[in-house]
Amino acid sequence: MRNLNEYIQKLRTERNMSQVEISNAFKDKGYNVTNQMVYNWESGRIRISGELLLILCDILEISDIRAAFDRNNVPSLLSDLNESGQKRVSEYADILRASGLYKKEPAEIILLPVKRAMKLFHLPVSAGNGAYLDSDAYDEIEVGNEVPENADFGVTISGDSMEPQFVNGQTVWVHAQNELDDGEIGIFYHNGEGFIKKLEHQDGKTLLISLNHRKYHPRVIKEDDVFLVYGKVVG
Repeated sequence: MRNLNEYIQKLRTERNMSQVEISNAFKDKGYNVTNQMVYNWESGRIRISGELLLILCDILEISDIRAAFDRNNVPSLLSDLNESGQKRVSEYADILRASGLYKKEPAEIILLPVKRAMKLFHLPVSAGNGAYLDSDAYDEIEVGNEVPENADFGVTISGDSMEPQFVNGQTVWVHAQNELDDGEIGIFYHNGEGFIKKLEHQDGKTLLISLNHRKYHPRVIKEDDVFLVYGKVVG
């Protein structure tokens, strides 16, 4: 079993380098290593860090780090080659790199879905003739990237008035806001009932329009009606 500090000294002296030369080589690579630090490594007063050990191997031109420092004497690719043979292997590796044919592909970065809690209301909003939206009846469910980032809550559709874009039983995701522009689809409260409809203003009237307009007529919002906008459908 090799003693690390003694072996560092052995490798340095085999290459006819002084502790000062080792220190200067570190500084050339941007590392503030003094010759006193090199002395401390070799005397065993302090242990060299993993990062600096790798830099030291580069300075000492050690291509097979495992063979040089492995204390368990586990065979490596170059362990049975002398220094000249190891250098030839290193030169051939440089040729392979220069060819570009054996370039290592970068690791694929897989983005994990971001999970967050969202409210999903129990009672459906109507895509038909109307259903009550109970703001106190909901579950908090965990959702991922499939739900738009700007969504604040979800509701379930009941009915067929918003077909073909939205179908019965579908969950839609809503950004909470109290105003919509003409042509936007939202969730509305009208005289005690909840709806998913498209908002339009025509001839001074506020209308809730069904996409399935052949089957459903627009709902006209009258001046004395209770009418609220819950939000805009975003997904």
